[in-house]
Amino acid sequence: MTRQPKGNFKVVSFPIINTAKNDVGREIVANIVALGAMVALTGVVTKESAEKAVLARVPEAFVDLNKKAFQMGYDKAIAAK
Repeated sequence: MTRQPKGNFKVVSFPIINTAKNDVGREIVANIVALGAMVALTGVVTKESAEKAVLARVPEAFVDLNKKAFQMGYDKAIAAK
């Protein structure tokens, strides 16, 4: 981001696509990394509820990959806070 918007808020950033590609192993789960980050930063829903909702929608073969992506996004957002 080259210019930050004006307002009374805090900007938290980390490379979501790079995290998915390099830390999780698959770029396609960048959306799940982002979701984990949003859950960590907003607290609107519990981590457990969000993870359960994600995992209920993915095929069995991709459960571990999505768990890892969600956790990685959650952890990186907490660290970047």
